Amino acid sequence: MTACDLLRCVRQSGYDLFDSLTKDIFIGSIIYGVPSFEITTRAFDDRPRKSKTIRRKHLKLTSYSKEEVETRARTTGFRLVLDGQQRITSIYRALKGADEVWFITKPDEELSYDDFHDLSLEEVLSEYSGQESSSSLSFRLSDVYETMVKAYLQEDIQEKFFQKLVFIQGKSPEEQKELFRQYVFFSRKIQDSFKAEKLLSYYLLDTTSEKFTLFFERSNSKSVQLKFIDILAAKLYAGFNLKSHITEFESRYPNYELNREIIVRAIAYIVSEGRSIDKTFILTKLNHEHFDSYWVELCEQYKRVLDFLYENHLIISQSWMPYENMIIPMMIFLRELKGDFCRMSEAQLRFVKYWYWASVFSQRYTGASNETIIQDSHILEAIARERKITDKSFFFKLKSQVEDPAELSSFTKKASAVYRGILNLINYSASGLPDWSSTRKLGFNSRLDDHHVFPKDYLSKIYKDEESVLELIDSVVNRTLIPPITNIQIGNKAPSVYLQKLKSSNPELKNCLKEHLILEELVLGLYDLKYLEFLENRAASIYRLIKTHVLDAREGIMREFYRDPLIIGGTLKVFASYFNTDLEGILNLKTGEVTFDGQKYLTLSAAANAAIKKAKGKERHVNGWIFWKYRDEQNQEKEINHLRERIKADGSIKAESQLWLDV
Repeated sequence: MTACDLLRCVRQSGYDLFDSLTKDIFIGSIIYGVPSFEITTRAFDDRPRKSKTIRRKHLKLTSYSKEEVETRARTTGFRLVLDGQQRITSIYRALKGADEVWFITKPDEELSYDDFHDLSLEEVLSEYSGQESSSSLSFRLSDVYETMVKAYLQEDIQEKFFQKLVFIQGKSPEEQKELFRQYVFFSRKIQDSFKAEKLLSYYLLDTTSEKFTLFFERSNSKSVQLKFIDILAAKLYAGFNLKSHITEFESRYPNYELNREIIVRAIAYIVSEGRSIDKTFILTKLNHEHFDSYWVELCEQYKRVLDFLYENHLIISQSWMPYENMIIPMMIFLRELKGDFCRMSEAQLRFVKYWYWASVFSQRYTGASNETIIQDSHILEAIARERKITDKSFFFKLKSQVEDPAELSSFTKKASAVYRGILNLINYSASGLPDWSSTRKLGFNSRLDDHHVFPKDYLSKIYKDEESVLELIDSVVNRTLIPPITNIQIGNKAPSVYLQKLKSSNPELKNCLKEHLILEELVLGLYDLKYLEFLENRAASIYRLIKTHVLDAREGIMREFYRDPLIIGGTLKVFASYFNTDLEGILNLKTGEVTFDGQKYLTLSAAANAAIKKAKGKERHVNGWIFWKYRDEQNQEKEINHLRERIKADGSIKAESQLWLDV
């Protein structure tokens, strides 16, 4: 929203912002900080309001490097406003005169006072307006502000502002004299309100990137309208216009909705070599060259992944995908296939389908942890390279949360991945769901409703006194995906009534219902009064699909794609990050010695202490087993302590000498 849009909103709501300021009503917080990354800023909007005859100039943009930000923060108090921009801009425009905002006093006859000096601003305020009043004393905020900053004398105030007021024209000299006394007095009161700290709270956010990203992560839950992608766009602006590239994609592919955060995280994965996709890394490490290099490629892969999922019936539409973050590992997988799913072998396809359904029904991506996304990206990378999985725990993380047909009825929220997964699995089983109005398959861009097979109003009426039934009205077992027009036609009739009507226009309705896992006996009215029996039968059919594609598939997938870890010998590259400094060393697996910065250290902890001294300039004793990390056969980042635990737990992992591991 531009400042002009904001001021229009303020005008429509009676200039509530300024009214609140006068009445000591808290108008919110201003949150600002010093970014620890390069940034492009926009000048304050002091342009004239939009007019048909005046062409507005673009606001000046200024880009600062990370070093320039640090210098300006020290020397000029540079701050980046994170929240409160609209309020600041609105107040700024009023004080600087870009927008006329007038403080209008009540008519004298409405005020009861012996001496106007006893009146507060709130008592004398009639309203705020975009123009002065001809019947009351008025104060333009920009005039009052100018008087304050330039320290005008009373004769200057009288000549520059007071004498030009419409209200005083035609008044006698005595009346003007009294009114001028009031004008000066209330001007000072308004100036005092400009300085009132209690009206607005402000908060200087810690300058570390960790604090910035933590604020981004939590901002939505605290009703702060701040989007991480907007901050990233400002960071990249000097070399890469993120928003214009997003618009370009959406113009080229109008039937696809671009989740820009997925593209950004995929870029982070590639740049970090599979180590990090969190917002701290994105803000501090990624630059416009990375986006120039990978944006177009990854946007194309994003579209191809969605096409693959739809063409293989793993999703019925983009809007009904169980977990959008699962697109990231699939993009990495596709990238290893040189951007072409046609290079996928039948075995790889088998694994991807298992991983997809097992991830959904294990609710693996609930919470969308970065660790899960990174681990699965490494796994699919290995599968694309036709390598085996050596981390047995990965398969246990794919354990289904649904292990009994009766559990299916408890899923009632469409935001649930299992809820969405069930509807997509039915679509997968049918190789594409048909519309009930015809045998036509539902398309990628079809608008779909999760229709109640037994209409909600119908069940509420028939079972109004049976709480156990009413609790199951919204169960996913009583849902199926159909276009909204069909849903509207169904209304609140008994299943047999609306199905018979649909059958008259679609003789193949029974076959359509079968593909939706709905018993054809429903058309005959045999289940109209047997809702619980219907749920039980359909839940059993849905569970058979889960059993086939997830539960029973697991052992075969493990036999085909798992192997014991290789014997470890020789040396191992170890690394760590401390105060944004990347550190690397070589671990001798026979002796336990670590070579760091050209010197050998007898223990991991000794090497860690040396590394910290190099990064921070002072010593600090830490546990080297936790400080140093390595990459396992699956290219996953693990602590060295994890290697020790694996060797203790699994005899198939051996080092040339295990004495240093305390095994």
